[in-house]
This record gives sequence, structure tokens and C-alpha cells, in this order.
Amino acid sequence: MPRFATARRPAALAAAIGLALATAGCGTGSEPAASAATAEGTPAPRTATSGGPTELPTFDPSSAVGTYAQGFPADLFPVPEDATLLASSAQPAPSAKDSKAKSVPMTQVTLNLSSSRPTKEVIAQAKEILTSKGFKQIPAPESSGLTAQTAFLRITREKTGEVQESLVVGVLDDGERRLCSISGTVRTP
Repeated sequence: MPRFATARRPAALAAAIGLALATAGCGTGSEPAASAATAEGTPAPRTATSGGPTELPTFDPSSAVGTYAQGFPADLFPVPEDATLLASSAQPAPSAKDSKAKSVPMTQVTLNLSSSRPTKEVIAQAKEILTSKGFKQIPAPESSGLTAQTAFLRITREKTGEVQESLVVGVLDDGERRLCSISGTVRTP
């Protein structure tokens, strides 16, 4: 019997060493592998472990998810009761370099909404909101695959000249809901 026990001991030790060598390169997924650096010395992207949290993407500081971005003129286009604000952005528009006159600060804006209303009602709702703010509906550029698209222009005359604010409203019907994007350049609030 003692001989059998001593023969099992080396076999168990060999199995343990084999298992340790086989799993030596495996990690928990939370730490980067030793070879995870690129030639430039930056770490390679890591993948999430099964069932673990995923890192969310970072967004431009001029954008916001689920709310108005900082600098977005919220009074310009209040979110209708039956719509959901998905994302927005607001950033200073570049001023015309060839103009010698003092230019009015402008902001490039985008507002993305979701609605259960039919496409025609979404466009009508946007028209009602924007015309109440002094915009006039104008012909829109090609819709490029959108279900519907329209444009709006507001011109204000001042001592320094004319200020033109323009917005394009595009709607995509995905079958379950309408995704509406309002984008353009408006006066900085």
C-alpha cells in the first residue's frame, strides 16, 4: 500500500504543475496582459469579461445624453411632452474670418428626440414650435434617406447687420418610433 501512495503523489504533482502551466497566461480579464502594449507604448483596448460591466464611450464635452448640453438654448426648442430627449450638443460656431464687421456670436446646435407620433405630426409639431420663435419654414435640402425633412430660417436685422439663424429638421421612421434631429446654427444665448 505505501508504494501505491507514493506513486500517486508524483502523478498528482505532475498534474498540478501541468494545470498551473496551462493556465499561467489566463487572467481574470480585469488586468491587461503583459503583451497588451502597442509599439508606441499605449495600452491595447481591453474587452469586458463575461457578465462584467462594460466601459461606456466618452462623449465630446459639448454634447449631452438625455438632457440639454451646456450652452444649448433650451427655450429655442422645448421637448414636447410625448417626446424623449435622446441627446444634444452645442458648440461655438466659427466666425467669418473675411468679415471686418463685428460678428454676432453663433452656436452650432443639434437636438435628437424620439417620438411615437406619426412623421407628419412630428414635422407639424416642430413647425409649430419654431414658427412661434420667429422662424419661417423654407425649402429643405435633399432628405438623404430620411422619411421627412424641412428647414427653418430666422433673420434678425441689427445695427451691425443681418443675423441669420437656420435649422434643419429631419425625421427617420424606424417602424416603432420616429427619430427627429434638429440641427443648425443659432445665436448664442
